[in-house]
Amino acid sequence: MTDRPPNRKRRRLKRFLFGLLIAAFLVTLDYFLYPLLGVSAPAGNVGENGLWLRYTWYFGEKTEDEWAGMTARLRDEQVKDAFFHVRYIQPDGTLHFRYPERAKALTARVHREAPGVRAVAWIYAENKPGAFYVDVADPKVRQRMVEEAVWLVEECGFDGVQWDYEVVKRNDRPLLQLLDDTRAALPDTFLSVCTPPWYPKPVVWFYGWDEAYFRQVAARCDQLAVMGYDTGMPLPRAYVWLMRGQAVHVTRAAAKGNPDCRVLIGLPTYDTRTASHYPSVETLRLALKGTREGLASTRAVPGSFAGVALFADYTTSAEEWGQYERLWLMK
Repeated sequence: MTDRPPNRKRRRLKRFLFGLLIAAFLVTLDYFLYPLLGVSAPAGNVGENGLWLRYTWYFGEKTEDEWAGMTARLRDEQVKDAFFHVRYIQPDGTLHFRYPERAKALTARVHREAPGVRAVAWIYAENKPGAFYVDVADPKVRQRMVEEAVWLVEECGFDGVQWDYEVVKRNDRPLLQLLDDTRAALPDTFLSVCTPPWYPKPVVWFYGWDEAYFRQVAARCDQLAVMGYDTGMPLPRAYVWLMRGQAVHVTRAAAKGNPDCRVLIGLPTYDTRTASHYPSVETLRLALKGTREGLASTRAVPGSFAGVALFADYTTSAEEWGQYERLWLMK
Protein backbone atom coordinates (compact mmCIF):
# COMPACT_ATOMS: atom_id res chain seq x y z
CA MET A 1 0.00 0.00 0.00
CA THR A 2 2.83 2.41 0.74
CA ASP A 3 4.14 2.12 -2.89
CA ARG A 4 0.94 3.45 -4.55
CA PRO A 5 1.30 7.22 -4.04
CA PRO A 6 4.84 7.34 -5.51
CA ASN A 7 3.69 5.12 -8.40
CA ARG A 8 0.74 7.42 -9.12
CA LYS A 9 3.06 10.43 -9.08
CA ARG A 10 5.43 8.75 -11.50
CA ARG A 11 2.59 7.80 -13.83
CA ARG A 12 1.25 11.37 -13.79
CA LEU A 13 4.71 12.72 -14.50
CA LYS A 14 5.16 10.29 -17.39
CA ARG A 15 1.77 11.26 -18.85
CA PHE A 16 2.65 14.95 -18.50
CA LEU A 17 6.02 14.50 -20.18
CA PHE A 18 4.48 12.40 -22.93
CA GLY A 19 1.89 15.14 -23.51
CA LEU A 20 4.64 17.73 -23.75
CA LEU A 21 6.49 15.56 -26.25
CA ILE A 22 3.38 15.18 -28.42
CA ALA A 23 2.68 18.93 -28.24
CA ALA A 24 6.27 19.75 -29.21
CA PHE A 25 6.05 17.31 -32.11
CA LEU A 26 2.79 18.84 -33.39
CA VAL A 27 4.11 22.39 -33.09
CA THR A 28 7.28 21.44 -34.95
CA LEU A 29 5.27 19.67 -37.64
CA ASP A 30 3.01 22.69 -38.04
CA TYR A 31 6.02 25.02 -38.16
CA PHE A 32 7.30 23.30 -41.30
CA LEU A 33 4.04 22.24 -42.96
CA TYR A 34 1.85 25.32 -42.44
CA PRO A 35 3.92 27.58 -44.74
CA LEU A 36 3.35 25.06 -47.55
CA LEU A 37 -0.41 25.55 -47.51
CA GLY A 38 -1.92 27.40 -50.46
CA VAL A 39 -3.29 30.93 -50.49
CA SER A 40 -6.95 30.52 -51.34
CA ALA A 41 -8.48 33.87 -50.35
CA PRO A 42 -8.85 36.35 -53.23
CA ALA A 43 -6.27 39.11 -53.63
CA GLY A 44 -7.37 42.61 -52.67
CA ASN A 45 -5.08 44.55 -54.97
CA VAL A 46 -6.53 47.80 -56.32
CA GLY A 47 -3.28 49.15 -57.76
CA GLU A 48 -2.45 51.52 -54.89
CA ASN A 49 0.52 49.80 -53.28
CA GLY A 50 3.61 51.22 -51.62
CA LEU A 51 7.36 50.78 -51.45
CA TRP A 52 9.86 52.07 -48.90
CA LEU A 53 13.08 53.24 -50.57
CA ARG A 54 16.51 53.74 -49.06
CA TYR A 55 17.98 57.14 -48.25
CA THR A 56 20.53 56.77 -51.07
CA TRP A 57 17.89 57.99 -53.52
CA TYR A 58 17.49 61.23 -51.54
CA PHE A 59 21.28 61.50 -51.26
CA GLY A 60 21.61 61.30 -55.06
CA GLU A 61 23.84 58.23 -54.97
CA LYS A 62 22.18 56.24 -57.77
CA THR A 63 23.34 55.52 -61.32
CA GLU A 64 21.31 56.08 -64.46
CA ASP A 65 20.68 52.35 -64.77
CA GLU A 66 19.43 52.20 -61.18
CA TRP A 67 17.11 55.14 -61.82
CA ALA A 68 15.69 53.55 -64.95
CA GLY A 69 15.10 50.29 -63.09
CA MET A 70 13.45 51.98 -60.12
CA THR A 71 11.00 54.11 -62.08
CA ALA A 72 10.12 51.14 -64.29
CA ARG A 73 9.47 49.07 -61.17
CA LEU A 74 7.19 51.72 -59.71
CA ARG A 75 5.14 51.66 -62.90
CA ASP A 76 5.13 47.90 -63.47
CA GLU A 77 4.50 46.82 -59.86
CA GLN A 78 1.49 49.12 -59.39
CA VAL A 79 3.14 51.28 -56.74
CA LYS A 80 1.16 54.37 -55.86
CA ASP A 81 3.24 55.61 -52.92
CA ALA A 82 7.04 55.70 -53.07
CA PHE A 83 8.37 56.49 -49.58
CA PHE A 84 11.83 58.01 -49.96
CA HIS A 85 13.81 58.01 -46.74
CA VAL A 86 15.13 61.49 -45.94
CA ARG A 87 16.73 60.10 -42.78
CA TYR A 88 16.09 61.37 -39.29
CA ILE A 89 14.99 64.26 -37.15
CA GLN A 90 17.54 65.56 -34.66
CA PRO A 91 16.64 66.14 -30.99
CA ASP A 92 16.05 69.83 -31.73
CA GLY A 93 13.39 68.97 -34.31
CA THR A 94 15.37 69.69 -37.48
CA LEU A 95 16.36 67.31 -40.25
CA HIS A 96 19.92 66.07 -39.98
CA PHE A 97 20.33 65.91 -43.78
CA ARG A 98 19.06 68.72 -46.01
CA TYR A 99 19.74 68.30 -49.72
CA PRO A 100 17.34 70.63 -51.55
CA GLU A 101 18.82 70.33 -55.05
CA ARG A 102 19.09 66.54 -54.88
CA ALA A 103 15.56 66.34 -53.48
CA LYS A 104 14.19 68.52 -56.28
CA ALA A 105 15.93 66.36 -58.86
CA LEU A 106 14.48 63.23 -57.25
CA THR A 107 10.88 64.41 -57.13
CA ALA A 108 11.03 65.91 -60.63
CA ARG A 109 12.33 62.66 -62.07
CA VAL A 110 9.72 60.52 -60.32
CA HIS A 111 6.95 62.81 -61.57
CA ARG A 112 8.35 62.72 -65.08
CA GLU A 113 9.19 59.02 -65.42
CA ALA A 114 6.53 57.47 -63.16
CA PRO A 115 3.47 59.72 -63.53
CA GLY A 116 0.76 59.01 -61.01
CA VAL A 117 3.22 57.89 -58.33
CA ARG A 118 3.33 59.95 -55.14
CA ALA A 119 6.85 60.80 -54.06
CA VAL A 120 6.52 60.89 -50.27
CA ALA A 121 9.19 62.08 -47.84
CA TRP A 122 9.60 59.34 -45.23
CA ILE A 123 10.82 61.05 -42.03
CA TYR A 124 12.13 59.07 -39.07
CA ALA A 125 12.11 60.34 -35.48
CA GLU A 126 13.23 58.30 -32.49
CA ASN A 127 10.95 57.92 -29.49
CA LYS A 128 13.21 56.28 -26.96
CA PRO A 129 15.77 57.61 -24.48
CA GLY A 130 19.19 58.19 -25.95
CA ALA A 131 21.29 60.54 -28.04
CA PHE A 132 18.69 60.71 -30.84
CA TYR A 133 15.54 61.02 -28.73
CA VAL A 134 13.03 63.50 -30.15
CA ASP A 135 10.65 64.96 -27.59
CA VAL A 136 7.56 65.57 -29.71
CA ALA A 137 5.71 66.75 -26.61
CA ASP A 138 7.87 69.87 -26.69
CA PRO A 139 5.99 72.51 -28.76
CA LYS A 140 9.23 74.07 -30.05
CA VAL A 141 10.56 70.72 -31.25
CA ARG A 142 7.22 69.91 -32.84
CA GLN A 143 7.12 73.28 -34.60
CA ARG A 144 10.55 72.68 -36.16
CA MET A 145 9.46 69.22 -37.30
CA VAL A 146 6.43 70.68 -39.02
CA GLU A 147 8.59 73.36 -40.62
CA GLU A 148 10.79 70.61 -42.05
CA ALA A 149 7.71 68.85 -43.44
CA VAL A 150 6.62 72.10 -45.10
CA TRP A 151 10.12 72.57 -46.55
CA LEU A 152 10.15 69.06 -48.01
CA VAL A 153 6.81 69.65 -49.73
CA GLU A 154 6.98 73.28 -50.79
CA GLU A 155 10.69 73.59 -51.56
CA CYS A 156 11.72 70.06 -52.51
CA GLY A 157 8.61 68.98 -54.41
CA PHE A 158 7.50 65.96 -52.39
CA ASP A 159 3.82 65.11 -52.73
CA GLY A 160 3.45 64.45 -49.02
CA VAL A 161 5.18 63.34 -45.86
CA GLN A 162 5.16 60.18 -43.80
CA TRP A 163 5.93 60.48 -40.10
CA ASP A 164 7.79 57.44 -38.80
CA TYR A 165 7.93 58.15 -35.05
CA GLU A 166 9.06 54.93 -33.40
CA VAL A 167 8.02 53.34 -31.21
CA VAL A 168 4.80 55.01 -30.11
CA LYS A 169 2.55 53.31 -27.57
CA ARG A 170 -1.20 53.51 -27.84
CA ASN A 171 -2.88 56.64 -26.46
CA ASP A 172 0.23 58.72 -27.15
CA ARG A 173 -0.90 62.37 -27.22
CA PRO A 174 2.23 64.01 -28.72
CA LEU A 175 1.86 62.03 -31.95
CA LEU A 176 -1.71 63.27 -32.29
CA GLN A 177 -0.49 66.82 -31.70
CA LEU A 178 2.20 66.41 -34.35
CA LEU A 179 -0.41 65.25 -36.86
CA ASP A 180 -2.74 68.12 -35.97
CA ASP A 181 0.08 70.64 -36.41
CA THR A 182 1.21 69.09 -39.68
CA ARG A 183 -2.32 69.11 -41.06
CA ALA A 184 -2.75 72.74 -40.08
CA ALA A 185 0.46 73.70 -41.90
CA LEU A 186 -0.19 71.48 -44.92
CA PRO A 187 -4.00 71.25 -45.15
CA ASP A 188 -4.15 69.89 -48.68
CA THR A 189 -1.05 67.68 -48.62
CA PHE A 190 -0.93 63.90 -48.36
CA LEU A 191 -0.13 62.86 -44.78
CA SER A 192 0.86 59.31 -43.88
CA VAL A 193 1.84 57.71 -40.56
CA CYS A 194 3.92 54.60 -39.92
CA THR A 195 2.20 52.62 -37.18
CA PRO A 196 2.90 49.57 -35.04
CA PRO A 197 0.60 46.61 -35.70
CA TRP A 198 -2.76 46.05 -34.08
CA TYR A 199 -2.52 43.60 -31.18
CA PRO A 200 -5.20 42.08 -28.98
CA LYS A 201 -5.34 42.30 -25.21
CA PRO A 202 -3.27 41.75 -23.12
CA VAL A 203 -0.37 42.28 -25.57
CA VAL A 204 -1.59 45.75 -26.51
CA TRP A 205 -1.18 46.85 -22.90
CA PHE A 206 2.58 46.64 -23.52
CA TYR A 207 3.05 47.02 -27.28
CA GLY A 208 1.07 47.87 -30.38
CA TRP A 209 -2.18 49.74 -30.88
CA ASP A 210 -5.83 48.93 -30.42
CA GLU A 211 -8.74 49.98 -32.63
CA ALA A 212 -9.53 52.98 -30.44
CA TYR A 213 -6.12 54.59 -30.95
CA PHE A 214 -6.05 53.71 -34.63
CA ARG A 215 -9.33 55.63 -34.96
CA GLN A 216 -7.80 58.71 -33.34
CA VAL A 217 -4.78 58.64 -35.63
CA ALA A 218 -6.90 57.96 -38.74
CA ALA A 219 -8.97 61.06 -37.98
CA ARG A 220 -5.82 63.16 -38.45
CA CYS A 221 -4.19 61.71 -41.57
CA ASP A 222 -4.75 60.28 -45.04
CA GLN A 223 -2.99 56.97 -44.60
CA LEU A 224 -2.12 54.43 -41.91
CA ALA A 225 0.98 52.50 -42.99
CA VAL A 226 1.01 49.50 -40.66
CA MET A 227 4.45 47.99 -40.10
CA GLY A 228 3.53 44.31 -40.33
CA TYR A 229 6.99 43.10 -39.39
CA ASP A 230 9.23 42.87 -36.32
CA THR A 231 6.15 41.43 -34.65
CA GLY A 232 8.01 38.94 -32.47
CA MET A 233 5.79 36.11 -33.70
CA PRO A 234 7.85 32.88 -33.59
CA LEU A 235 5.38 30.60 -35.41
CA PRO A 236 4.11 30.85 -39.03
CA ARG A 237 0.48 30.23 -38.09
CA ALA A 238 0.62 32.92 -35.39
CA TYR A 239 2.12 35.43 -37.82
CA VAL A 240 -0.56 34.79 -40.44
CA TRP A 241 -3.21 35.19 -37.74
CA LEU A 242 -1.71 38.54 -36.75
CA MET A 243 -1.61 39.76 -40.35
CA ARG A 244 -5.26 38.76 -40.76
CA GLY A 245 -5.95 40.95 -37.75
CA GLN A 246 -4.35 43.99 -39.40
CA ALA A 247 -6.60 43.71 -42.42
CA VAL A 248 -9.67 43.37 -40.20
CA HIS A 249 -9.11 45.65 -37.22
CA VAL A 250 -7.16 48.49 -38.81
CA THR A 251 -9.55 48.85 -41.76
CA ARG A 252 -12.47 48.93 -39.32
CA ALA A 253 -10.76 51.57 -37.21
CA ALA A 254 -9.91 53.70 -40.23
CA ALA A 255 -13.49 53.55 -41.52
CA LYS A 256 -14.81 54.72 -38.15
CA GLY A 257 -12.16 57.37 -37.57
CA ASN A 258 -12.01 58.89 -41.06
CA PRO A 259 -13.79 57.52 -44.15
CA ASP A 260 -11.13 59.18 -46.33
CA CYS A 261 -8.18 57.52 -44.56
CA ARG A 262 -6.73 54.45 -46.28
CA VAL A 263 -4.79 51.53 -44.82
CA LEU A 264 -1.52 50.30 -46.27
CA ILE A 265 -0.07 47.12 -44.76
CA GLY A 266 3.72 46.89 -44.76
CA LEU A 267 5.22 43.50 -45.55
CA PRO A 268 8.78 42.30 -44.81
CA THR A 269 11.35 41.30 -47.42
CA TYR A 270 14.51 41.31 -45.31
CA ASP A 271 16.44 38.38 -43.86
CA THR A 272 18.19 39.86 -40.82
CA ARG A 273 17.47 37.84 -37.67
CA THR A 274 16.64 39.98 -34.64
CA ALA A 275 14.89 39.51 -31.32
CA SER A 276 11.61 40.56 -32.94
CA HIS A 277 12.06 39.29 -36.51
CA TYR A 278 12.29 35.62 -37.47
CA PRO A 279 13.02 35.54 -41.23
CA SER A 280 11.63 32.02 -41.65
CA VAL A 281 8.33 33.15 -40.09
CA GLU A 282 7.88 36.75 -41.24
CA THR A 283 8.06 35.94 -44.93
CA LEU A 284 6.45 37.84 -47.78
CA ARG A 285 4.37 34.81 -48.74
CA LEU A 286 2.91 34.36 -45.26
CA ALA A 287 2.33 38.09 -44.89
CA LEU A 288 0.35 38.11 -48.15
CA LYS A 289 -1.54 35.00 -47.08
CA GLY A 290 -2.64 36.67 -43.84
CA THR A 291 -3.52 39.94 -45.56
CA ARG A 292 -5.63 38.24 -48.22
CA GLU A 293 -7.45 36.10 -45.67
CA GLY A 294 -8.11 39.14 -43.50
CA LEU A 295 -9.56 41.15 -46.37
CA ALA A 296 -11.85 38.24 -47.21
CA SER A 297 -13.34 38.36 -43.71
CA THR A 298 -16.82 39.82 -43.37
CA ARG A 299 -15.50 41.91 -40.46
CA ALA A 300 -12.98 43.79 -42.62
CA VAL A 301 -13.78 47.04 -44.46
CA PRO A 302 -12.18 46.65 -47.92
CA GLY A 303 -13.21 50.19 -48.84
CA SER A 304 -10.67 51.52 -46.34
CA PHE A 305 -7.85 49.39 -47.70
CA ALA A 306 -5.34 50.83 -50.17
CA GLY A 307 -2.81 48.03 -50.64
CA VAL A 308 0.43 46.52 -49.37
CA ALA A 309 3.89 48.06 -49.14
CA LEU A 310 7.18 46.18 -49.33
CA PHE A 311 9.97 46.93 -46.88
CA ALA A 312 12.18 47.68 -48.64
CA ASP A 313 13.48 48.33 -52.15
CA TYR A 314 17.04 47.31 -51.27
CA THR A 315 16.10 44.02 -49.55
CA THR A 316 13.50 42.64 -51.96
CA SER A 317 14.96 39.83 -54.06
CA ALA A 318 13.93 38.85 -57.57
CA GLU A 319 12.20 35.81 -56.08
CA GLU A 320 10.19 37.99 -53.71
CA TRP A 321 9.17 40.36 -56.49
CA GLY A 322 7.95 37.25 -58.30
CA GLN A 323 5.90 36.19 -55.26
CA TYR A 324 4.44 39.68 -55.00
CA GLU A 325 3.42 39.58 -58.66
CA ARG A 326 1.87 36.10 -58.44
CA LEU A 327 0.19 36.36 -55.06
CA TRP A 328 -0.86 40.01 -55.06
CA LEU A 329 -0.86 41.49 -58.56
CA MET A 330 -2.05 38.11 -59.89
CA LYS A 331 0.15 38.35 -62.96
